[in-house]
Amino acid sequence: MKKPAARHLPALVLATVLGGLAFASSAAPLSFLNQTITASVPAKDVPALRKAVGDVLNNAADKSTTQWTSSHGPRSRQVQMALTPLQTSQTQKANTCRLLNVEASRPTGKLKEEWQFWFCKQPNGTWKASAQ
Repeated sequence: MKKPAARHLPALVLATVLGGLAFASSAAPLSFLNQTITASVPAKDVPALRKAVGDVLNNAADKSTTQWTSSHGPRSRQVQMALTPLQTSQTQKANTCRLLNVEASRPTGKLKEEWQFWFCKQPNGTWKASAQ
């Protein structure tokens, strides 16, 4: 069984990749996250991943899964993600928040990560990862 903190580390990486980290990061380097599947999304694929996550958060029904695969780099290094919004909540402070489950893997299927993270819709229409 994974420790709770370890389960959230890839979520922090994805939130950082997506540019929507809602809470301050520490000054310590995050190099220990470099070996995660989520952190290995090729830079050229980050805009497509941002769009896919935004589309899922904006349009997908709860418990419906959307598949996303990176398109740059060798096939053996591709990142495959199953993006599933599990729950939608309305709050006074953030309006709409959605709990997103992500299963990240490589084509070989031997290495997998799974995590969940809340994203809240901002007044300007963008989504930010939530600290809570």
